[in-house]
Amino acid sequence: MSVRDFSDADILLADNDLNTRQSVKNILHNHGFRELRLGTNLEFVKSVLDKFMPDLLICSSDFPDGDFVGYVRMIRQGKAGHNPFVPVITLVEEPTPELVGRILESGTDAVIAKPISTAQLLGRIEDLITDRKKFVVADDYVGPARRKDQAIRGVDAPNTLSAKASGKKVSFTEIQAAIKVAKGEMTTLRFDVVGNQIAAHVTNLVPMLERAGKVDPPIREELIGLLDVTDGAQEKLAGTKYEHAIEMCESIASVASSILATRGMLDTKEVKLLKPLSQGVQACFSGAITTPEQVHAIVVQIRSRASAQQ
Repeated sequence: MSVRDFSDADILLADNDLNTRQSVKNILHNHGFRELRLGTNLEFVKSVLDKFMPDLLICSSDFPDGDFVGYVRMIRQGKAGHNPFVPVITLVEEPTPELVGRILESGTDAVIAKPISTAQLLGRIEDLITDRKKFVVADDYVGPARRKDQAIRGVDAPNTLSAKASGKKVSFTEIQAAIKVAKGEMTTLRFDVVGNQIAAHVTNLVPMLERAGKVDPPIREELIGLLDVTDGAQEKLAGTKYEHAIEMCESIASVASSILATRGMLDTKEVKLLKPLSQGVQACFSGAITTPEQVHAIVVQIRSRASAQQ
């Protein structure tokens, strides 16, 4: 590890195993870390994150009073703590493939198996300082890019650990501002995912519907998936810069619901609405369509064309 100044880095270390906790504490202290918050359970972690914004969490995956892995997922989704981008190293007693996979899917940055070695811990910390992965949004995942996310556009997360390690003084105001900007960028990524999910369902649905002419089980499954994405557009989009897309998303949801309720032969007019409405949603999220008035006019035009082709 390069020469670093960790004297101001705020580290939250929590593990109910005394030997692990003491071992990690000694490693950190011997390499210049001075601001250590030590705890033994998940309640301690929650209480710290409710009041403060540590620069790094080093915590056990297995607490007697709760699920730390699930809590990391809540942090990444902005439902716990004040910094969804806080670096997280998760310590594991028995690193089974299933457990490690679940931890990585929660949005943790790194997994280290016990007993903890000095080289391993310091190496992971160095990675977080110099080469932290971009944050991505993919389906129900939010966090550092996984291997399968390499082609997905990501966001550079605020990294106070890196800033402090380089000797920079970071104010609370600066941290809040950086987090706010990154959250805005993540929101944009989240809506990109919504647009892509709608497009994927529609791309699958249209040829299936044209071939079957009725709602069979595979089509029903795709329609339900499309509704899962589009339902609640008002709640999801209101107050965001994509608020104008509400009518477009609700139109797709209405068409999907209508097709799903079909008991006999399909109304081909409904099927013809799916693709152009999907393209309209993507245009809203890409910035090609920017106002509710434009959206309404396009929705009316799409429905008129479908009726004329009937």
